[in-house]
Amino acid sequence: MKAQLVIRNPNPRTKEVTVYAEYRHLGKCKRVATGIKIQEKYWDHEKKLIRANGTPDVGKDNKHLKFVLTGLNDRVSQLYVKNGQLYPTIDQLNAGYNEDAKALQQADEAPKTPETLVEALRSFIEEHPDWAPATRKGFGTLINNITRYQVDNKTTWLLPTLTNEELTKWQHWLLKTYDYNNATLGKRVRLLRQLLREKEAPNVKLGKVKPLYAQRLAPPVVLHQHEIEALRNLDLHFSRKLERIRDLMIAQIFSGLRFSDLIRLRKDNIQKGHIVMRMQKTDMLVRVPIFQPLQEVLDKYTDSESGALLLPNLSNQKFNEYIKELCQLIPALREPVVIEAKKRDKTVTIETPKWELISSHSSRRSFCTLCLELRYSIKDTMQWSGHRTLAAFSRYIGLTDLHEDAGADFGSRYAAKLSS
Repeated sequence: MKAQLVIRNPNPRTKEVTVYAEYRHLGKCKRVATGIKIQEKYWDHEKKLIRANGTPDVGKDNKHLKFVLTGLNDRVSQLYVKNGQLYPTIDQLNAGYNEDAKALQQADEAPKTPETLVEALRSFIEEHPDWAPATRKGFGTLINNITRYQVDNKTTWLLPTLTNEELTKWQHWLLKTYDYNNATLGKRVRLLRQLLREKEAPNVKLGKVKPLYAQRLAPPVVLHQHEIEALRNLDLHFSRKLERIRDLMIAQIFSGLRFSDLIRLRKDNIQKGHIVMRMQKTDMLVRVPIFQPLQEVLDKYTDSESGALLLPNLSNQKFNEYIKELCQLIPALREPVVIEAKKRDKTVTIETPKWELISSHSSRRSFCTLCLELRYSIKDTMQWSGHRTLAAFSRYIGLTDLHEDAGADFGSRYAAKLSS
């Protein structure tokens, strides 16, 4: 008398059937839909499961079928005990389902407890299963920061009552507790803004949710043209690993793609001399011209037989680790650079070899800076790099090389303008 999984409603055109959990009693039947349709050839009539390749995720769908079937059997078992060892009628079973539906409706209509910010963050993460691991980790750290702040200050943040003043107080607490630098504090605030753009917090003015110390005292580190050429011409016959890292760096420098997008690049993304793809982080469609250095890398990793593009694939963490190993081989990058940073109310000057400051994102910044140096317009460069606002784009522009004749060049340009 137990329920079982069955297939019904065959479609002659598509050859699809619908899977149900079904319980029969005295000629009547109770069916519970599973929401799964498959072609009948993929249904295992003996094991009552979907065969391999029947759906995009067979394991997950079979677990769902078992879950629905177990739920129906549990309900039958409960009524069996309640009836004194008699199997329930279909009318009894339907009555139980109707009672549950009414209880669920009453629960939906009851006044709801205001959602806490931490609950909103957790549901926000679940709503985006396609996020990169680094993004999910960043939101996890944000949850930990807010949770500890609430414990230390004996408070709970609720979305309806959250204020800008509370967010400012939280930032001061972060600086005091974790001694965060500008970049880390800015990252926490940026992730919080991302949530508040989608979750309603009526007392928060989103435009005023900014890092306490967002002032950048020095432009970001980028590779200049002579350093890029030194990288391209580096003899790496002794290390296949570093050669691949160099190729990925060159591909980034001449495409402006984030590393997470670069390793997703496939032949289908190459259309009419452009890379056309949707950026994973921002969901923005970009069309990047394929400049010659980038084309050389793409040709190198295109399979001669299948035509498939097979770029080296590794984690962002490993890539950043190997980049520093690679950049130490370039003499110009071993020279010290001076960096000024604002820490609380102090300005700190740091002198360090340039290679220590190079990361995967330096290549993306180098692309933006190089395009402007080559006199492409800001508008074109922003479209290629996928920046929506000038404020965000400006953070990617590095300090260009110093030109000894800049003063004389200005004089000739100024005089030419006067005579025109």
